[in-house]
Amino acid sequence: MKAVNNITYNSYLTIQVNEYFLNELKSRYNNKLMINKNELSEVLNISARTISNKMSEGTLKIRYVKMGTTKQSGIMFPIIAIAEYLTNEMNKENILVA
Repeated sequence: MKAVNNITYNSYLTIQVNEYFLNELKSRYNNKLMINKNELSEVLNISARTISNKMSEGTLKIRYVKMGTTKQSGIMFPIIAIAEYLTNEMNKENILVA
């Protein structure tokens, strides 16, 4: 029964952390639903060029939306996807394990 309780607790913790990140991002970016690459680079503390490289390589683990059909179309990142990414990174590092 303890394993079930740990799974439930870890799921609860994951949800709480995800909500925390989501609320922080909403607060930081004035309730915008999506942010651009430069803003994402601030959140992740990496350069916009690194984000572009990861997108080209297919290794960026954050969903994004292309705002148009041309090569010059802007890319936007839903803050909910960023919150999920940050939560998953914490789980990957076993930070949320009870």
